[in-house]
Amino acid sequence: MKLNIGCGNKAVEGFIGVDKFECEAADHICDIENEQLPFEDNSVEEIILDNVIEHFDNIPNVMKELVRVSSRGCKIKIITPHFTSLSSWIDPTHKYHLSYFSLDHFEKESVSHYVGKGIKIANKKLSFGGGVFGLIGRLLFKMNPTSYERKFCFIFRASTLTFDLEVL
Repeated sequence: MKLNIGCGNKAVEGFIGVDKFECEAADHICDIENEQLPFEDNSVEEIILDNVIEHFDNIPNVMKELVRVSSRGCKIKIITPHFTSLSSWIDPTHKYHLSYFSLDHFEKESVSHYVGKGIKIANKKLSFGGGVFGLIGRLLFKMNPTSYERKFCFIFRASTLTFDLEVL
């Protein structure tokens, strides 16, 4: 089984749409922050959250629920605006503005109570716009992601973060 969490009107072929609100692509209506997903433990092999994680009040609880329904090796793809992107700030329903390092927190054993079985970040990607500023941003980021986020990110702004997680 594959889930498209927060699907809105974006159906993804082969994925079951789940959203908090009645909408075009939703097969199931579920407020994941206040109720369990209507799926058994260890029953899901792939999950997509496309521009939805930044809308949740409690990201750790959402992550725990995603891990609960995930089978071992489940792939979770999270796409969200980078905190320096105008897209992160222009939508007043965004509650969190995430960085390249935001989900690293969930890999720590000391916070395993947040995610149960645990997750590992298989891959993460930071995308930039075009032009000279995008090129410079990409180069600075490739040289040192930490330095980029600490010193240069508000000058050479990024656009989109993509996290590929794997459930342990």
